[in-house]
Amino acid sequence: MEATVAVRIGRERLAEIKAISKEENKKNSEVLREALDLGLREKKLAVAIEKYKNKQVSVGKAAELADVPLSTFLDILRVRNVPFNYTVRELMEDFEGFI
Repeated sequence: MEATVAVRIGRERLAEIKAISKEENKKNSEVLREALDLGLREKKLAVAIEKYKNKQVSVGKAAELADVPLSTFLDILRVRNVPFNYTVRELMEDFEGFI
C-alpha cells in the first residue's frame, strides 16, 4: 500500500532533483523515489555496520539488518576496512558439529 508523504526540501535540493529529472527525462516524483530507495539501502547498511562494529549484533544478523546476503555483507566489510569480529572460540563452536 502506497502513501503520500509531504516533505519540505531546500531550494538547492529541489534544483538538483529538477536537473536530474530533466537529464533522465523523468518526473520529479520518480527521481525522488529512486533517491529515497538508494538512501534507505545505504542507511540500513550504515546502521548494520555500526551495530556490528559495536558488537551489538553478529555478522549474520547485521547482514539481515542491511538486507543483503552474508557474502555481500562480508565483502562490504572488507572494502570498508571494518575489522571482522570473530574469535577462535566462535570458529571452534561453529565447527563442533562437523568434527
